Amino acid sequence: MEKHHQIFIEQTPTAIAMLDTNMVYLAASKQWVQDFKLEKETIIGRSHYDIFPEIGDDWKAKHQQCLQGAIDICDEAPFYRKDGSIQWIYWDVRPWYNAEGEIGGLLMHTGDITEQKEKELKEKKINTILSDTSEIARIGTWEIDLVQEKVTWSSMVYEIHEVPLDYEPTIASGLDFFEDEESRNRVLKSLKEAQEIGTPVNLNLNLKTAKGNYRWVKVIGKVEQINGESTKIYGITQDITSSKNSEQLLNVAYAELEAIFNSNSMAVITTDKDGVINRFNSGAEKLLGYSAKEMIGINKPEIYLFEEELNVFKKDMELEFKGDSSDANFNYRNEKIYNTRQWTFKRKDETTFSGLKSLTAIQNKDGFNDGFIAVITDISKIKEVKDELRKKNELLNFAEQITMMGNWKWNVITNEVKWSTNLYSIFDFDSEQSDLNYDTYFNFVHPDDKEMVSKHVETAIEFKKFENLLHRIMLKDGTVKTIKLMSEIFTNHKGEVVELFGTCQDVTESKKEEQKLIKAKEALEIVAQKLSYQNKQLADFTHITSHNLRAPVANLNSLMEIYKLSDDDKERLDIFSKFDTVIDRLTLTLNTLIEALKTKISDAQEELESVDLNDIFEDTTQILSGSILTSGAVIKGDFTELSTITYNRIYMDSIFLNLIGNAIKYRAKDRVPEIIVKSKIKNGRNIITFKDNGLGIDLERHGHKLFGLNKVFHRHPDAKGVGLFLTKTQVEAMGGTITATSEVNVGTTFTIIF
Repeated sequence: MEKHHQIFIEQTPTAIAMLDTNMVYLAASKQWVQDFKLEKETIIGRSHYDIFPEIGDDWKAKHQQCLQGAIDICDEAPFYRKDGSIQWIYWDVRPWYNAEGEIGGLLMHTGDITEQKEKELKEKKINTILSDTSEIARIGTWEIDLVQEKVTWSSMVYEIHEVPLDYEPTIASGLDFFEDEESRNRVLKSLKEAQEIGTPVNLNLNLKTAKGNYRWVKVIGKVEQINGESTKIYGITQDITSSKNSEQLLNVAYAELEAIFNSNSMAVITTDKDGVINRFNSGAEKLLGYSAKEMIGINKPEIYLFEEELNVFKKDMELEFKGDSSDANFNYRNEKIYNTRQWTFKRKDETTFSGLKSLTAIQNKDGFNDGFIAVITDISKIKEVKDELRKKNELLNFAEQITMMGNWKWNVITNEVKWSTNLYSIFDFDSEQSDLNYDTYFNFVHPDDKEMVSKHVETAIEFKKFENLLHRIMLKDGTVKTIKLMSEIFTNHKGEVVELFGTCQDVTESKKEEQKLIKAKEALEIVAQKLSYQNKQLADFTHITSHNLRAPVANLNSLMEIYKLSDDDKERLDIFSKFDTVIDRLTLTLNTLIEALKTKISDAQEELESVDLNDIFEDTTQILSGSILTSGAVIKGDFTELSTITYNRIYMDSIFLNLIGNAIKYRAKDRVPEIIVKSKIKNGRNIITFKDNGLGIDLERHGHKLFGLNKVFHRHPDAKGVGLFLTKTQVEAMGGTITATSEVNVGTTFTIIF
């Protein structure tokens, strides 16, 4: 029999335990184990008091009484557990009898009512707080049912008027509490306007109570409409006699309520218990495109919501409040809903936007839902900002990958370190590592650089300034990299260093390139020396040319003067014969100089090749990249119509460099430089134009010397007057022409016809 009892108890769905006369467990139901959190315990064969050492002597005494035949029943009691928690339970403890009719032990039936009790205590606490608040602020509520012509007061309104609770208020009897005609008229007028046009009630009145005491009260009310008809006026009455501050606080609270409801920045919409809209503020009109007249008493929120999202919401509410219950009559509208989530809203014009909606159930005094209030804010801009921020973060990640750079943060106080994703890649380190600290980084520092790095960090913290640091790291596979650290140091109000935030860039490849640049620099220096020597030769050649030509020309001039002054034919004949000698000498000198010039200057026409204008444009923008970045210039090239020209590449490089460089140099200060280079074919001729929006040139004043040597038209420190002269010389050397059109402070266009 006992074995059968044990099997029955173990399978029963309630919390039941079976113990012998020594209070040792014979059996226990699964619910018992679950309620008392004994899943990890072995309880059969163990003493009840060993499992629950927190049981006091009073409970033990009752157990002994039950072992003598008593029955102990308790509806609720706190069970103070050994872990400090409180478990509220009810119990029924009574003896069980064996086949001989003797008491074989105890049957304990319990129930865990902790959650229910905590809710009751919480609700009681809230109600107490609300009651105390009402008592302290002396605020009561009232309602006028315009359909049934019934007036309802809360107990506080009775107290304010000092009438007994069996007093039955009416609109007419309420006027008797005001002695002056003006106050009575104000009340009647306010109620009439509220009923007829929906004007809120907002009155400060001086009334005389039933006991003859004078009190100042503030009366606030609003109208409830159904199908456009006023059905109720409800509100509050506050005794503001005792404190002016209470009046001010109420005014502020009401003003805030009015501001929220009438706000254009958010939509406030309320419905009745059936979901029909009964309030639709101006913010809702602006946000959704419907007028209040179109919505109130006519439509439900489904008009501006999507069915898919509504179905998801309904399922969520059913899961939250219904759980696994199979109640077919369940209606989520009857639950105490408070839910905030993102929705997609559709306006009257069929456009959509993302919004955040907070939905709250409005419950009456009996705890039943009378309707819902929804507050909607447009978060489209927020989503755009978030999306933009996400894009910028992605761009930052891309930038870090392209520049081989990562960012880091080191909390000096907690030694907590955070790395960006790309920094893990630079160090070839597992990104799942969560406990990063300073040693994580320092362990990667190359052994030969550890002392230098350590001193650098110590100095930075001491002087609160981190100078750029270049050092080597060694990865786990032995790879050596060179990194560059930059950082800002942050201190607290005491001036103590608390955090370092900075970047780490892998400059291994750039350091290699720097060795190559050094070699290239050395090679350029050699070339420069050669060019310098050649320039000196050209200068000497110019000097020699000037000198060698000056003498014979001067000699010819002198002979000519003598010839003109002589009247003697013989003398003139003799002088004329000397012309042959001088001219021969001049011819010999010219031929010698021409041969020398040929050895120094090659013929540009002999250096012709197919020149890709896109390549020239790209090379030029690379050469001028520093100026482009500094000036913010926007440079566009369009060579779709004509992309290649047979030309001297050196000359073409020089032309692009001079004209684009000048456009940047002579840019306007009040606008972003814009330079457009475009090629085309017109009348069988190849043409390139260089157009800018820079300072422009006064061609009426300077047009005649535009391409002259050493001619400048703007006060610029780098203006030498050589570029345009050289460009014109090179263009014309190849048989082409260059012209310009310009307007001061508008811009200039150079046109080259090849």
